[in-house]
Amino acid sequence: MERSMQKQLYRVAQDGSPSMRRSLPLAPSEVGRKSFFGGNANHSPIPGSLKKTALNNSRLSLSARSTTQSIPGIRSDYNVVESYGHALPVVVNEALTFAGQASNLVSAKITQSGWAWVVQGRRLLIWQYKDTPSAAKTASPPRMGKTPRRGTASAQCRELTLPHSDIGHKSELVSVFQVEGQQMASCIAVSATGEVRYWASIAHDNNSVDLSILAGQEFVQLLNLPTQQGYLAITSTCTLVFLRVGLTNGRHSLHHKTIKPATSFLGGFGKRFASMLIGMNSGNDRDQFLVGMCCEGNTDDGETVVAVLSDRAIQRWRISNKGNTEKLIYEDVELLRKMREMILLKFWNIRTPNDAEVDLHFLDFHVVRGYAYILVGAVNQSHTPQMYYSIVVATAQEESMQLECFTPLKLNKFFNSKTVQECLSVRIIVGNSQMYLYTPKIVYPLLLANSAPTAEMEAEKVEFHLHDDRILSAAFCNHLPLFFSRTHGLVSITPGDFDSTDLMNMSSCNSPDLFAPLSFNASFSAPDQSVMADSSNNLPMYQLDPDDVYSELNNEVGQLKAAFLYRLKRNNNMVNTIIADLMESIAEPDPNGGPLDAYKLDRVVITIAEDLAEDLPIADPRWQSAIEQYDGNRHALGSSRSMQIINQLRDKSIAFQHFIDFLHFSGLWEKLNAIPCGSNVLKPTSFILADIGEKIIAAAALRTIQSKMPKIIEEAIELSVAEWDEKPNGSLTAQDIFYVKLCKFQCVFESLADMADERIAAQNRTTVSVAQYISDINVIVLNTLSQVFRYREQNANSFKLNSSTYENQPWTATPGNAGVHDSLSRLIDLSIRYGAQCVNESELKHQLYQQILELMDMVLEGRKNYLESVRDTEKYQVLQQQFEAQRSDLISVLIKDQQYECAAKLAEKYLDFQSLVLICDETQDKDRLDEYTRKYEDFDFSQFAINWHLRQNRHGEVFERFKGNQPALSQFMRDHPSLGWIQLVFNGDFERASKVLVDLAQSETEFVARKKSMLSLSKLAAFAESSDLTAQVDKINTELSIIEYQSHLGHDVLQNFGFDSTDQKVLKPDEIINLYIAEENDAATEVEFRKALELLTYVDQPYDMRHKIWCAAIRRDNWTDYDTNNAIEYIQKLLFFRIIELSQMMGQESDTFLPPMEDFLDSIELGELPQHKSFQYLLKLTYEYVGDLFKQAKDMEL
Repeated sequence: MERSMQKQLYRVAQDGSPSMRRSLPLAPSEVGRKSFFGGNANHSPIPGSLKKTALNNSRLSLSARSTTQSIPGIRSDYNVVESYGHALPVVVNEALTFAGQASNLVSAKITQSGWAWVVQGRRLLIWQYKDTPSAAKTASPPRMGKTPRRGTASAQCRELTLPHSDIGHKSELVSVFQVEGQQMASCIAVSATGEVRYWASIAHDNNSVDLSILAGQEFVQLLNLPTQQGYLAITSTCTLVFLRVGLTNGRHSLHHKTIKPATSFLGGFGKRFASMLIGMNSGNDRDQFLVGMCCEGNTDDGETVVAVLSDRAIQRWRISNKGNTEKLIYEDVELLRKMREMILLKFWNIRTPNDAEVDLHFLDFHVVRGYAYILVGAVNQSHTPQMYYSIVVATAQEESMQLECFTPLKLNKFFNSKTVQECLSVRIIVGNSQMYLYTPKIVYPLLLANSAPTAEMEAEKVEFHLHDDRILSAAFCNHLPLFFSRTHGLVSITPGDFDSTDLMNMSSCNSPDLFAPLSFNASFSAPDQSVMADSSNNLPMYQLDPDDVYSELNNEVGQLKAAFLYRLKRNNNMVNTIIADLMESIAEPDPNGGPLDAYKLDRVVITIAEDLAEDLPIADPRWQSAIEQYDGNRHALGSSRSMQIINQLRDKSIAFQHFIDFLHFSGLWEKLNAIPCGSNVLKPTSFILADIGEKIIAAAALRTIQSKMPKIIEEAIELSVAEWDEKPNGSLTAQDIFYVKLCKFQCVFESLADMADERIAAQNRTTVSVAQYISDINVIVLNTLSQVFRYREQNANSFKLNSSTYENQPWTATPGNAGVHDSLSRLIDLSIRYGAQCVNESELKHQLYQQILELMDMVLEGRKNYLESVRDTEKYQVLQQQFEAQRSDLISVLIKDQQYECAAKLAEKYLDFQSLVLICDETQDKDRLDEYTRKYEDFDFSQFAINWHLRQNRHGEVFERFKGNQPALSQFMRDHPSLGWIQLVFNGDFERASKVLVDLAQSETEFVARKKSMLSLSKLAAFAESSDLTAQVDKINTELSIIEYQSHLGHDVLQNFGFDSTDQKVLKPDEIINLYIAEENDAATEVEFRKALELLTYVDQPYDMRHKIWCAAIRRDNWTDYDTNNAIEYIQKLLFFRIIELSQMMGQESDTFLPPMEDFLDSIELGELPQHKSFQYLLKLTYEYVGDLFKQAKDMEL
């Protein structure tokens, strides 16, 4: 059975396969803990164990990093690939993930200043991938400081609407910048067709300024010029336009200036000669094609030098510091000629420079530290169908460019019509010591030696091998190469020996991805805690001598253990003495001069707690060899004399609770802090201790129900132990190991999800037995976790924080291997698609949906609690958007399956108003909608419901469903004045409704169909009004007439001029006239020209436009080459005459529509035609003939 997990729906952070699990970070207690039977208990070399690092900061050799790869789906042997900066905003992830067939039209860009943006259609999504630009100002490479890796939450995203463009938008035509002292960044965007839009603040999409420039050309790139406080836009044919934002009377405005292209060597014949010289394979009349534009830097007097590379030459421009003047320094063709010669000689040993069989493709262009880097691809189809690549480095001299070095690369690609796009997709980025060559799927690191790249590429390539993944953009930021992956977001690629203090970050906490739960009615129950008191006799810690522990361990762990044992013996004086010595020892400076470890006490406490949870049963002879090998068990606090696993777990729970009580009694609890946990995350020690205690309870709950579901639980335990690379020795079993290694207890949930997945895969089709198997797994998971949540609620005060400034994400809500969130998400997905949706048996179906409801509640509760813990932080808004997105995704599944009551429970608990409205709509339950309106009045539910109907384009239902709630309707109308006419119609105020609709229609400039609808509705409202609105109706008819003329334009004409023929924009009367009479409209007859004349009524300068129409008609025919003997007959065939004849037939006087003959004899628009005697003769004859015709017509009327 072909199955797709569709994990994006639930934000599942990891792959379900065991091979992928090994590559992910482990939980705090899992990393680096000793295996019972030799070797390391982990597969992964990832550092960061809380156990091993309690008293030792140097927990990893830097050499281990040479083989580190932290991102599944990106293959690299010798480079380190790591996530960078903030996580991608949810809306960006959705744009990249759900682009579908238009995914290739999505473009992105990252900048050194810390801003990034994605362009999808007319959507512009902007976010800041790092917090401040200060890091970019340092001159030191990343090895000298800490690299900002992936943060715990995504950045805030701003969405802007790009100007209309029939060609499409590109990220290269967008610039985002933030001036010093400015609270919010600004943005300017240019469409390919020359529509410019500027936002003074990216926080306000509606507050923008527009400008149209250079119609008919295609813009390719936009360059920010901070010195000139302007921008440089360039077209595909290398025409430059300087843009500047002005501020007048508090309002922004856009100004532009076209920088005239050079008329030097490449003008006229020179262009054709240059084409032959360089050897391009295009036609001689083809314009030069832009490769790229770069800013070289500023001169001493503040001028900026810009380099423009085309496939014909390289130009260097100097722009004044105010941007008001520019100068072409020179235009160099010789550099490209030399490049061609070298390529021919190197790859094909051809010395003839004008060999037309070789095609050159200039792929990329960068200027870094005064060096120009040009990536070139070359193909000789007659020789081999291969594209060869090389990099040329040049420097700018006073009068020309100097070629510094030519480096052929050991890279070639098969070249044919199917692979041409792949071959041309190669790009480069250049840093101080390295250059990176990359395609959408592969990155090739190259070393730079004296600013020249090396040709070696076999040593390493970094592959983005996931099917849907591709590199969208790349750049250097703070000397670090960053690549924008469609799947992984921003990633950095650095050499394996790259030194960074970020290695010391523990992997115990990944980016927190929110979640936890509600209480559940489970089928089984965990052991009551009152029973645990009876097993205290099994605890050998009561017989331990604190003096022996103190002297033998001789470190901070020994001191704290001894103090704990003295507390059990009620020797409080010794407790206080040892604690005082311990705190003094912790506060002592490092004897080697190292920095003071601020987390030393926390590491000691966590070490003891983890040891306690994983201490071996001391009386069990099967464990004897492991106990002898591991000295820590000589003073084990959590060891038990019992032979039964359930009693051992109860004993550990009692010992752990005694230890927590001791921390409170001794005053150490108030001194506990938070320790680094992942990248830039601090997790409070109290939360880590709570996680350990909860895992002991979870293990006891699982052991309790194991006798009722032995087969499933035992299989899950064996899978988990095998995943830890633990092999039982002697008569020990996997269960013995599992119930000791409690700090990794969460792995059993992933094993259960894997088992469900494997059972589904083993079936040819989904059966009732599969659904029952999934249901049994859900029972185990829900029962186990319900005991955890009960324990958490009962012991909340024991683990309470003194400060509420830390994030709260327990292990039950943590994603990745450190928690169970991902496993819960997988079980939800499997339970829906292979359980509830695939069975007809009502009882099992109902049971599955109840389990799905409880699993979803766990996920959402965890996210909600985590969200509350970060309410006063900057990340709150972004995380809230993530929470709302996942809340909607989960509940929508239940609504889709028509499980409305389950969906309503979740939607009511987590205030998902959209789902509540949808439930009321699909069930047609108006009473329920009214109940929600009253229940959630403080949350303004009515306005949300109204807006939902509007988004569904169901405007009429708003007034019908909410007619009894006039305050809500009035408030809505105040917030949406453009829809006020609807309420006016419902209230019978047709005059005002008609006026509002006319005003809306006149302000409509985007879609002509929408304008026509508004005008038609306005006309209907005017007719419905009892008072006389003749003037209003006349005004409406005028607008409708113009629209009618536009509707007669042919689709071919509109498409030829770049207009959308289906969703037509609103055209002005003079634009319609120009389309009617355009030379491209070769099908136009006297009818179309007559319509153009009729439109003169609606233009501002009808006299000039009338002259233009008649000149266009004259140019349609030959007025110089005709038979003068049959001139009258020839006149009748002229379009000029046919227009006059048609106008006469329509009863129009000639002097009202026909210009004086002298206008044509002096017309500049007709060029040299008026100078021809034959034209003058035929024109005069036409006027005379027309005059006679009109006279005859009048005589006949008389």
